[in-house]
Amino acid sequence: MFGGRMKVVAYLNHDKALFYRVVLDVLLDEESRLGIHLSTKEVAQRVREALSVEPELLAQLPSVDALLEDLYRWGNVDRIHNTRRITTPEEYLQRDFLYQLTSAGARVHREMTRIDQDMADAGALQSSMLPEILTSLATLVRALRSGEEDLEAALGAFRTTTNGFARLSEDAKLFVQSLNGSLASEEIRDPETFIAYKNVVVRYLRSFTVVLHQNSPLIAKLITQAERARLLSRLPELAALETAPVLGLSHEEAVDREVERMRERWNGLRRWFVPATERSPVAELLLDRASDAINFIILTVGHINDQRFRRASRTADLVALAGWFDRFDREGSVRESTALWRTAFGNYSARHLGHPAAPEAGTDLQPEISWWHSDPAPVSAELRARGPRAETGPLPRIRNPRRAKSLLAARQQQEHATVEAAERSLAARGPIRLSELGQLNSSEAEIFLACLSLALSVRQSTGGIRRARTPDGRLLVTLGIAPTERTGAGVGLRGGRLSTKDFQLTLSLNGRGRR
Repeated sequence: MFGGRMKVVAYLNHDKALFYRVVLDVLLDEESRLGIHLSTKEVAQRVREALSVEPELLAQLPSVDALLEDLYRWGNVDRIHNTRRITTPEEYLQRDFLYQLTSAGARVHREMTRIDQDMADAGALQSSMLPEILTSLATLVRALRSGEEDLEAALGAFRTTTNGFARLSEDAKLFVQSLNGSLASEEIRDPETFIAYKNVVVRYLRSFTVVLHQNSPLIAKLITQAERARLLSRLPELAALETAPVLGLSHEEAVDREVERMRERWNGLRRWFVPATERSPVAELLLDRASDAINFIILTVGHINDQRFRRASRTADLVALAGWFDRFDREGSVRESTALWRTAFGNYSARHLGHPAAPEAGTDLQPEISWWHSDPAPVSAELRARGPRAETGPLPRIRNPRRAKSLLAARQQQEHATVEAAERSLAARGPIRLSELGQLNSSEAEIFLACLSLALSVRQSTGGIRRARTPDGRLLVTLGIAPTERTGAGVGLRGGRLSTKDFQLTLSLNGRGRR
């Protein structure tokens, strides 16, 4: 074993590992049915039945005899010579065997099967396990306080607590790993599926966090009470009740090993719910992870909605921009690439001092040229010695807003007077057909159009009359059918002429309304 190779796991690295595992599945299934042996023919038949759903694998199936021979050589299976139903020397010389799994082979294959199931299992945050752990802990505390006659009840409660906690811990680990894998995806290919997944996960996490927040303090309190009832010192008594004998170990050594295992499981339960000086409880870390997952999911959904409802796609813009940069890079257009960078991101280069050169030089000192590639710009001696100076004048006077307010009030008063005059002018005309209105000034036209639009927006009564009141309550608008043969009317406005159906318009002025 040390320095060498464990032959019992050799089939895992073989190119025929799939077929070896199918053979072991058949033998393990027979063992679970309380069977003892299977002949070579029976093993081959069941292997073919298992592979019948995969015709391609069935066509590649090697000799089952050779597979069993390799497994026997590696120590995964044991065999005896099959002497049943042998009637001739030829049948005896065929060397038919009965196969069964060895103890080591069965344990290795069971563990590999469990690993496969764990990889396919998403895990679960079983909130129902927390009340069960709480109940079993309360039973354990009562049994420890009652005396020696309840040691069996205490042992049963201890195992119920630790076994339930082991399932909770393992499922929580698998769920967190699955959640991390789901949230770590850089690209969400189906937003609708992710949003549906978000709704389920958020409800699931919130329900678990509520139960965990409610039960964690109670579980921590019961753990402390159990330790005060001398649980750790009485673990040897509990372990001695049902410790199974182990070959090569005395009863005391087997009990000591069981006590150590029980103490490790209890310490694991304690780390979950009881805080320590150097660390926080695992339950708090799980609550933080659930809260982070909820916040991340909500943030991701916000990004999805931003992409779905925003007219311009940022991703498409950035991809197009990256394509332009790539094209300029392949063409060697450094100047165009720099100009695109400045325009797209506004990261312009530093502006250096420039100066027009002498006419005979033929070139000017451009400010965008680096200092490393240009001649120094001439600076006057006065600027070098004194620097720029700005003459400071008197502070500006603060304007008085009274005049501006009075002008604004006068303008508003004049506008109100103009509007009121236009309202009185239209109301004084009484019931009038639109074709008889003639030319309207700008104020009258504005009021006329507003009243006409307001009246046409309401439902007409049985007589074909529409009534509406302006929002300020000053005008009651009545619009009816004009008793005339004309079907159309024209109203002169400042910007042109309005053609519409000929109606009879009545504006009633109400002095109580306020503008």
